[in-house]
Amino acid sequence: MTRAARPLSVPAAHGLLHVTVFVWGFTAILGRLISLPAVPLVWYRLLVVLPVMGLLLRLKGLPLATAPKTMRAFWGIGVLVALHWLCFYGCIKYAGVAVAVLCLSSLTFFTALFEPVVYRRAVVPAELLIGLAAIVGVALLVKLETRATPAGLALGLASALFSAGFGTLNGVWSRKEPAARVTLHELSSALLVTSLGFAAWDFIPPWALSPRDGLWLLVLGVGCTVFPWLASLKVLETLSPYTLALAVTLEPVYSLVLAWLFFPGEEQLTGRFYAGAAGLIALVLANAWLKRPSR
Repeated sequence: MTRAARPLSVPAAHGLLHVTVFVWGFTAILGRLISLPAVPLVWYRLLVVLPVMGLLLRLKGLPLATAPKTMRAFWGIGVLVALHWLCFYGCIKYAGVAVAVLCLSSLTFFTALFEPVVYRRAVVPAELLIGLAAIVGVALLVKLETRATPAGLALGLASALFSAGFGTLNGVWSRKEPAARVTLHELSSALLVTSLGFAAWDFIPPWALSPRDGLWLLVLGVGCTVFPWLASLKVLETLSPYTLALAVTLEPVYSLVLAWLFFPGEEQLTGRFYAGAAGLIALVLANAWLKRPSR
């Protein structure tokens, strides 16, 4: 397929990537501000996003349909997206913002496992070792400082696992299909998956939403989903999923600072916690020295 626009240059892609990660830093805060449980929160988020994506497709003059094989791939990836969001917001509701965003630091390790399989390249042992150290660091910080239960930690790590899965696969498809079409099909699948849980045990009708929740859902859906999702797919036309995962390790820094500002009485952590978090981020960022020439 001939793409409508050329991929970004490497410097431009890195710049857009870090703006995207900064915006993603607000998603945990909005997840905490919205009073809905995880399943309705994700369901209404998707309900806001999908009409906007459909409108973008129409404005761009892009057809919705694609090859059946491609469609099946998009809908399969959408299942991973739904599971990621459900686990992420479940962790926020169950264990707090700090646990959820710190667990995202393990994203690099999972991506280092998935990317060689998807791209059919050799595993880089150093990436795996540093990523594994990140997981150990996350587990220690979460357990010692936040006293999170194993269930809270499991939700956070599962969120990172599913994020690494769909992020790596999107690295392939973003170079073959327009970002708006990829997003619309993937998030339609995510809505279908989430609807099962929404209808079964967490149904909250629209008229039961508070005006405050409705406002934050609009901000979450349009400002913190549509723009960064399309931007991340654009970035993946130039950079690898591993590079994207590496940058996402900065999201906890933004989210923890914002959590301190928004919830000073609820997200108080010791100096040891922040020192450990800084060390964890530095550990993962050390992977920048291991970039392969192709990146």
